[in-house]
Amino acid sequence: MYQKHKWAAIFMTLLLAVVLTACGNSSDKDSSKEKEDATKTVTDTLDRKIEVPTTPKRIVALQNVSEMEILGVKPVGTLDYYITTYPEATKGTESVGNDKPNIEKIASLKPDLIVISDYQKDLLENLEKVAPVYITHFGDTPDKQLSNMANLLNKKAEKEKWDKDYTAASKEAKATLKEAGVENEKAAVIQFYGKEIYIHDAKVFDGLFSGAGFTPTEEAKANHETKAISSEAIPSYAKDADRLFILMPTDGNDDSINEMLKGVWKDIPAVQKNQVYKVDNTKWSDYSASAQLYQIEDTVKQITGK
Repeated sequence: MYQKHKWAAIFMTLLLAVVLTACGNSSDKDSSKEKEDATKTVTDTLDRKIEVPTTPKRIVALQNVSEMEILGVKPVGTLDYYITTYPEATKGTESVGNDKPNIEKIASLKPDLIVISDYQKDLLENLEKVAPVYITHFGDTPDKQLSNMANLLNKKAEKEKWDKDYTAASKEAKATLKEAGVENEKAAVIQFYGKEIYIHDAKVFDGLFSGAGFTPTEEAKANHETKAISSEAIPSYAKDADRLFILMPTDGNDDSINEMLKGVWKDIPAVQKNQVYKVDNTKWSDYSASAQLYQIEDTVKQITGK
């Protein structure tokens, strides 16, 4: 009798262990699924409260692709502009159109989040039928845009790493320029776009100024808007510039620029010192954190060749 009870007890113990293990595995799976399906409520620039995945996996980005690249996030769909401007960040990303995104194409990608800017809010009614839509503010500083995306996409550690790397890049650039004898200099930036010449708020080129250590000219410092100006107004705008940076399309014809450098612009200090640099229009004018890093690195390269 004792032997029979003994084996029965052993059997029950083993059975209980199996049941508990199964329950544990089930609990782990449920917990994992809950974590995967977790959501949070965020408030966008229009003060809309939206429930979004804690860590989105399938994002259609009609804005902020640059920030996503920094944070290690690849959207499943974006606009042609971003595919052209950020080929590495959008490798494998599908086009959803350009000025007028294809809503059906966006829906076919089964996004769990759609990111747009407030200037695209006319798309909201159709897009929010597809997935949660988060709206950012066009014109926010690059750092604010990046922080916003880091909070939204649960990538705060990546943002902190970027900040450290950017600070290190700035410090290294200033040291390299100082070794080359470049210190406490003023710079001006102008842009050729179409048939016009534009100037911008100096904050657009913060990589050149705060990042690489240059100071805007007096007129550049006083300007806080994007506007077209005449070629005859450039000498006044850049009259105290030691360096002049000209943004132009990579396929642009610079004959007219060379003509102005020899003529109406010839008395600008930067021109007299032969310290004029023609730089990439798209990469310099994109108001983003990655563009500011590019400005730092390209400034050093243009001046020192390093």
